[in-house]
Amino acid sequence: MDSDFMELKRYIDEHFNETLDNIIKIINIRTVKGEKIEDAPYGVELKKALNEVLEIAKSLGFKVKNLDNYAGYAEYGEGEEYIAVLGHIDVVPEGDIENWSVPPYEGRIVGDQLVARGAIDNKGPIISALYSLKAVVDTEPNFHKRVRIIFGTNEESGDEDIKYYLSKEQPPKYAFTPDGRFPVIFSEKGIYTFSFRKKLNLSNTNILELKAGTRSNIVPELCTLKLKDTSKINLNEKIAEVEKYSNNHFEIDGDTVKCIGKSAHASSPQKGINALLGMYQLLTLILDEKDSAKEFVEFIATKVGETYDGINLGIKTENEEVGDLTISAGITNIVNDEIFVKFNIRYPASIDEKTLDSRLDEAGKNGNVVFFKENHNPPLYFEKSHPLVKELQDVYQEVTGRDEEPAALGGGTYAKLMPNTVAFGPNFKEYKGNPHSFDESMDINMLKQGMEIYAKAILKLSALIK
Repeated sequence: MDSDFMELKRYIDEHFNETLDNIIKIINIRTVKGEKIEDAPYGVELKKALNEVLEIAKSLGFKVKNLDNYAGYAEYGEGEEYIAVLGHIDVVPEGDIENWSVPPYEGRIVGDQLVARGAIDNKGPIISALYSLKAVVDTEPNFHKRVRIIFGTNEESGDEDIKYYLSKEQPPKYAFTPDGRFPVIFSEKGIYTFSFRKKLNLSNTNILELKAGTRSNIVPELCTLKLKDTSKINLNEKIAEVEKYSNNHFEIDGDTVKCIGKSAHASSPQKGINALLGMYQLLTLILDEKDSAKEFVEFIATKVGETYDGINLGIKTENEEVGDLTISAGITNIVNDEIFVKFNIRYPASIDEKTLDSRLDEAGKNGNVVFFKENHNPPLYFEKSHPLVKELQDVYQEVTGRDEEPAALGGGTYAKLMPNTVAFGPNFKEYKGNPHSFDESMDINMLKQGMEIYAKAILKLSALIK
């Protein structure tokens, strides 16, 4: 191990408690997207957290800039080109707090794990990257290349923050986002969101209320149902029938039926248990044939079912290099007189956007439901020989001694939105961390080693710019 790296490692060790303290300070702020208010495009809590992060960066001696509370950055050095590390401080909702072993916004350290919403996705990694840059600056007196640590605020519920950033600033020459996993991610699946919808005759349905989900990129852990009339339905018998073949669990709480599953990230729906789809299985048994919601319920239950490969919609796609297509049902509701389910697809480049458009539209027409396309981000692909991939891969192997090939990712990151960017870190492939689920966590030793990787990556990539 060279002496320069030993000095970086020593510095990171000495300042790690300070790093953790400031990560926890930002974790304490519940940065779920809120209502737009004046100069707070994603709500007052995200505005507060962004300004707090920039104050931390300013206290470390960096120049800072707030881009109208859409995003902000800390900057060091000079030059026409710059490299960047970018991440996000917004988080998905915590879900049912009863499923957490600790309060989700306390930032409690349990053993060698930091357990909190945002611990791994993505407050822990991006704030630790800020301290990695500080380590480089303080241990490399001749280092003056231009580097930015960029803090986004809208990764979990859109991409307006990065669009806004690019409307104000030039893109980096090279960048990485510590929001995937190690080693370097050379490819990301495309993200495609859509909904199936149908108008209801509200006077001719037994459904009074049906709700699940808050974000399409989370497998919902709870779906609730209220019926107008249960006198002719043996609910316990129907529930027992569904529970024979479903992994979901049902409870009756007064006038509410609850389907209880397990949350997961929509990029890996097989790791969760989808309560929304479980409830639709139950609805097929308790709605009579004349119910105006029956046709829609049958369509969702049969054309999607409790699967995640899209086979019954005609979109199943296998890809050995980057992974197969997955589909996750994330949200259902009845708004005014319309029932809908919103879906999140992650797909490899072996199927394209237009094919998805046509096949989903055709499936909807065949089922007498409306297909509505919502959002799309195309797949990302870098050759493994690309300088960005190669340099980061070399750093990973040098620091860890692990001999692994660049990887593909099902999740979507800022790399799809920011030019010249790949995902890199924060965790090794065997570590799960439960992003988007309860007891989200980050291994403290892994976080510290990640900081060493980021610091050396900043040095390596900086050598490639003017």
